[in-house]
Amino acid sequence: MRAVRGAVAALLAGAAVALAGCTGPADTPEPLPDAVARGLTVTLRQDRTQYADRRASLHVVNDSDHTVTLLGGTLDAPGYGPSDPDGEPRSRSLAPGAGRDVRLRLGEVDCDADAPEPLSGAAAQTTPVATATVRVAVGEASPGGDEPAGTAVEVDVTDPLARLAAVHAEACAERLVASGVALQVTDVGPARVRTADGTAPGGRVTVAVEPVPGGPDVRLVRVSGTTLLSPAAGDAWTGDDLAGQADGRVVLDLVPARCDPHVVAEDKRGTFLPVHAEVDGVAQPVIHVPMTDEQRAAVYQIVHDACGWG
Repeated sequence: MRAVRGAVAALLAGAAVALAGCTGPADTPEPLPDAVARGLTVTLRQDRTQYADRRASLHVVNDSDHTVTLLGGTLDAPGYGPSDPDGEPRSRSLAPGAGRDVRLRLGEVDCDADAPEPLSGAAAQTTPVATATVRVAVGEASPGGDEPAGTAVEVDVTDPLARLAAVHAEACAERLVASGVALQVTDVGPARVRTADGTAPGGRVTVAVEPVPGGPDVRLVRVSGTTLLSPAAGDAWTGDDLAGQADGRVVLDLVPARCDPHVVAEDKRGTFLPVHAEVDGVAQPVIHVPMTDEQRAAVYQIVHDACGWG
């Protein structure tokens, strides 16, 4: 019996050695060809669904002749802290000439550091303003298989729409304005409003303006319309429309900006009020005052009723 046990143990040990010999080389990542590293390009993108919570995408294009697996990526941009993944990263094949997005959350804005330069035109298409670390592996992705370790490649990032500069400017303006005044939409409801042509069905938005003790002097100078909402009696809310800020609240009479139903169905930013302010007399980049889910629903109902939809 002891001899049988010894034989079994020897067989198991031999099998283990054989398995180790089979799996060892497969665990070693295949070297990434230099042409792949040279052939990767990255562009920063930010669509309307990503503005509010400052998410973005790295659009990675494989200009090499090799298919690779895209495993993830991070962004290192001036004026920002480290980025974070937006959702659970997943490996995907990236064929020659193809491009895929890596979704991420932009890092914390550092207002004491300079932001990327807001380039435009041809310069914005070709001049790097940040770097990305992209992780790739040779070959196609294996659905359901173990994720390879991959190779980290540092790639220059272009930002054709200057979103990094815009986000940095808005975030820092928001902080500066908030240090002097708290802005909050407190009420949204239907109203009969006065327009340039008389009166019309529309709505009324109330914004609380509460000074911060010891903060800088903040003055609202203009509130612009949105894709959903237009000022009832002009191109923007200015002057007398904003006089109520001295008493702690501003009331904005509005009408729908347009009446095609898809403007509500596809809305992303129509309920964020664009506010132009001065802090101690210095004009700031536009900031956006959001609404709650209930207030957004009220805006959609105002547009529905004012446009006479069934």
